[in-house]
Amino acid sequence: MSPIRRLLPSVLLIAACGLAAAAPRAALVTVLDGDATVLRDDGRLAAAEGLALLPGDILVTSAGTRLVRIEFPDGLALALGPDTQAMLQPPLPGEAAYLLAGWAKLNVPGGRATALGVPGLEIATSGGATVVDQKADGLRVFAEAGGAQVRARSAGGAAQALGVGEMLSAAPGGAKPEVSARPTPALVQAMPRAFMDSLPARYAAVAGKDVAATRQGPVAYASAQPWLDAEPALRKAFVKRWQALARDPDFRRGLVAGLKAHPEWEPVLFPPPPHPASAPAKH
Repeated sequence: MSPIRRLLPSVLLIAACGLAAAAPRAALVTVLDGDATVLRDDGRLAAAEGLALLPGDILVTSAGTRLVRIEFPDGLALALGPDTQAMLQPPLPGEAAYLLAGWAKLNVPGGRATALGVPGLEIATSGGATVVDQKADGLRVFAEAGGAQVRARSAGGAAQALGVGEMLSAAPGGAKPEVSARPTPALVQAMPRAFMDSLPARYAAVAGKDVAATRQGPVAYASAQPWLDAEPALRKAFVKRWQALARDPDFRRGLVAGLKAHPEWEPVLFPPPPHPASAPAKH
């Protein structure tokens, strides 16, 4: 056997190991206490411990869900509570997740700068734990450990720094937020009990499970509607993502009825007529 043939298996093995090492590791569902659904592309998936998540996945929990914990390979962790909708790694720069509604707790390793998005705002931190309650009646942010900064996403928007233990409350409609030195009794009482526990990292324990995603069917309009009507920075991505669903009569009916809230769908629903062919020039 030639020297090249003898070396070939070793070379291929080294190359394969290098590719495996270079492949990015996914965020994982590491704790699931209750039920949760993942909206991925145009389908609904059942969440499960060990399930690998992709950028753009939307997690939806029910009223009876106690905790969904998502861990990233670098130690960042995101906990979601009941009646919550959140997108993982949204198409917004620097944001690990976007909380549309419900409860989230972001645990960030020291020195790892990131942000959690909410409608119109982002909550930035470079370490510590931040609890966020996003409801129709307003936003509450509690800097449990480490500081945080709540700032408008628009250029030149106002920013509010929070020290350790401080809480920000913001009513809808752009009213000036209020900052208190400690969380209010109302927040502490409403906070999911699982958020009060210090949970150990479980990424390594579930990383080898290789859980297959179980599809439960297509995304229904009722599930998509809160995101279709979200702020413009998010809405644009859903036109391509859910365009095929517009062929479903029920989904299309919902899109048409709510078109004022998502006008970017008009060319999909009512495409302009094709331009008539030009008549050949006469000589």
